[in-house]
Amino acid sequence: MTTTRGPFTAPGHGARPEAARPTVAVCALTCQRPAGLERLLEGIARLTFAPGREPTIRVVVVDNDPAGSSRSVAERLRARLPWPLEYVVEPRRGIPFGRNRALEVAGDVDFVAFIDDDEAPEPDWLDELLRVQRATDAEIVTGPVLPRYEETPPEWIERGRFFERRRFATGAELHFARTSNVLISSRVYDPSERPFPEGFALNGGDDTYFFKRAHMAGHRIVWADEARVLEWAPASRMTVPWLLRREFRRGNTLSLCLRSLEDSPRRRARRAGNGLAKIVQGTGIALVGVVAGRHRRVRGLQRIWFGAGLIAGLTGFVYQEYRTIHGG
Repeated sequence: MTTTRGPFTAPGHGARPEAARPTVAVCALTCQRPAGLERLLEGIARLTFAPGREPTIRVVVVDNDPAGSSRSVAERLRARLPWPLEYVVEPRRGIPFGRNRALEVAGDVDFVAFIDDDEAPEPDWLDELLRVQRATDAEIVTGPVLPRYEETPPEWIERGRFFERRRFATGAELHFARTSNVLISSRVYDPSERPFPEGFALNGGDDTYFFKRAHMAGHRIVWADEARVLEWAPASRMTVPWLLRREFRRGNTLSLCLRSLEDSPRRRARRAGNGLAKIVQGTGIALVGVVAGRHRRVRGLQRIWFGAGLIAGLTGFVYQEYRTIHGG
């Protein structure tokens, strides 16, 4: 895989004086999800801030559909927002193209906050991200994404808690983040370097790569547990094939990042061994699941697919998960 390897800025490099009222660009990518975008923008319109803590905000929507299918939604919701909204079309298909365009459109701000078009923030989401950033001086602050379902999920989905993600104590230092809920200081990146790697156009691992590079460059990533966003899962995701493909992609992405950022024969051998171990462990869990229930079987299968993804990524294989768009 070919990626852009322009350097990230070092911690403290080009840092601005701390502003009493920081500027924040709230950025969202969308592609053929008009209902989701409407829900997201309505959530952004309801953001609240403690007295004296409201930042200067602008909202940036990047439509990755060349036809600009969400323009009417953005124009209609513009009047409900208490902050300016800029809507642009990025015709090149792929998430990193959209994210890099968002950074360009955001321009000269103190922070960018990314959120997805199948999500909606709780009212104090951005206030909490900024509060934790001030308390820790971390360059990157991320928080929880809580699942919601567009349809009642099958019983085995709820038992397995497949859409729940791990949470941490506020202030905990991490080595990863996701653009589904994150605040990034402009000290971290140079938009002209196009920091989200465009070689990851349809496999969805560009944010993994971005945050790994940032962490390797010395930027701190911390958790803000009260900065919550809600994510709606459509019925098309509540299936065994989708859950397995997602785990395969996750493993695939991690090994593609290793090849690009930390490659060595020793690391490849350790990653291959880890992949094989995951497959063996997953097989055992799946066999136990014959008795313990479907949710346990699927957990085992997920581990097998994750291990297979780790190994496939070492060969340079790229799984393009985002050829299919889920939900409207």
